[in-house]
Amino acid sequence: MASGSSVSVRSPWRQVIAGLFVLTIIILIPVALSSSQHPAPVHVRILAVNDFHGQLPGTKSLNGEPAGGAPVLASYLTSATDRTNTFIALPGDVVGASPPESGLLLDEPTLLFWNSLADDYTTIATFGNHEFDRGTDELLRMIGGGNGATTISHLVDPYPGAAMEYISSNVVWEINDTPIAAPYTIRDLDGVQIAFIGAVTIGTPSIQRPANIEGLVFKDEIESVNRYIPEIQEKGVHAIVILLHEGGSQEAYDGPTRSGCSVTGRVAGIVAGLDPDVDVVLSAHTHEFTNAYMENAGGNQVLVTQAHSYGRAFADIDLVIDPLTGDITHKTAEIVPAYAAGISPDPGATALLRAVREVVEPMTGRIVTTTSSGITDLANDAGESLLGNLVADGQRAAMQADVAFITTGSLRADIPEGDVTWGDLYAVQPFSSSVLAMILTGEQIRDVLEQQWETPLPPHNLAVSGLSYTFDDRRPAGDRVTEIRVAGTPLEPDKNYTAAMVDFLATGGDGYTVFTKGSDPVYGPFDVDALVTYMASLSSPVDMKPEARIMRTA
Repeated sequence: MASGSSVSVRSPWRQVIAGLFVLTIIILIPVALSSSQHPAPVHVRILAVNDFHGQLPGTKSLNGEPAGGAPVLASYLTSATDRTNTFIALPGDVVGASPPESGLLLDEPTLLFWNSLADDYTTIATFGNHEFDRGTDELLRMIGGGNGATTISHLVDPYPGAAMEYISSNVVWEINDTPIAAPYTIRDLDGVQIAFIGAVTIGTPSIQRPANIEGLVFKDEIESVNRYIPEIQEKGVHAIVILLHEGGSQEAYDGPTRSGCSVTGRVAGIVAGLDPDVDVVLSAHTHEFTNAYMENAGGNQVLVTQAHSYGRAFADIDLVIDPLTGDITHKTAEIVPAYAAGISPDPGATALLRAVREVVEPMTGRIVTTTSSGITDLANDAGESLLGNLVADGQRAAMQADVAFITTGSLRADIPEGDVTWGDLYAVQPFSSSVLAMILTGEQIRDVLEQQWETPLPPHNLAVSGLSYTFDDRRPAGDRVTEIRVAGTPLEPDKNYTAAMVDFLATGGDGYTVFTKGSDPVYGPFDVDALVTYMASLSSPVDMKPEARIMRTA
């Protein structure tokens, strides 16, 4: 009886529990099915190398250690064990201002180097200001291939062109306002899509010869990038990466991206104006370190990177994309130095460099002179360096001018101690610029020196020859030069002086517009020939001593 009572009391609860169990199963089944059908997040890796400048040989250093060079850099880039969903991104100045191993062969070897990596990685590039160094026609040949009217030796004949895809949103043909390359590209991977948009600094016309960019217009970076965002969004793409050849600077550090970092330079203003959907900006141009989170126009965080220059480092970027929304849900980066020590050079890049050197060695290997010590562009607190003085002296001698000016941004390599080859001197100024002389009044010389502090601030100061001057940077801009002497004699405002410089400066390059007011230009040799002739004329071994041509008032 007791047993029967027990059954009669517990039985309803069993039914309730059973019902709840069935209901739970009914509820959980679709949840489980939904969970099993939810695709996994997609990981994307981007290896970004900015401002490579044709640096195939390993002649540069970072933090006092040898770094870069094609064989070393390739070894780093190809060390990734999983190459799925991995991109190589090149945000401008892949070529230009290159050492002789690349520059003497119209930078074809550099494109061949990057082509070899494109076999394993999807490679995307945008233009830097130096991509236009030989004019638009040559730029298009470099990308599209063919030998054209060139007379150089081609390592691959005919030259095949670039395997990477070039994109640019803000360089357009003046005649019809259409981009000279596709403004963006969209790539599919594992069920998600990612868009890349390219842009070059709007300041390109001020740092490029007018003849090289004739017929082109360089538009505002922010407006140009944002113009294509709605078009990309209409295609269902919300993971957006910008290859931007403009940059800034911040204090360098090791490890993954940190929050709260301060970034200076134009890149800060550009990022702040970008569409809220922009996720990543791969910056360049300033040759500095950047690894920071910055806010776009929507207040959303943008990952911004820049990995020094010359292939001495690269940005290793990790992204996670939600396949349902298409958004980037995680983004971080590390700036990885490409130190040479302990690295096995990449065999393919090593073979390429060896082949290049065999072609150019008859010219580059010729010994011009010797030096008692290295001649560097290390500047004192007044902005003066031994190398700047030497190069300016060479151009003044070539044109038999009263004075000479160079922009210190044209100095791209130091002169070594000991034997100095033609190739060493080419590497100092790898631009093949023409040296010329023009007439400037004393007042115009004063004005151009004052431009070093005037807004917009030039990117580089001037090195001089044949003159000396004193400045006081506590005085207002436009009135900082307190004394100028030419050949030891005070400058006369109304007197005419012959001034030597390269054609880049003569057309107002680096913002020195006063030079455009000069008269009676007479053209002379190329910059490298002027330097070679001058170095050969000096007593060997060449021994450069510090000379106070530029003095800062204490």
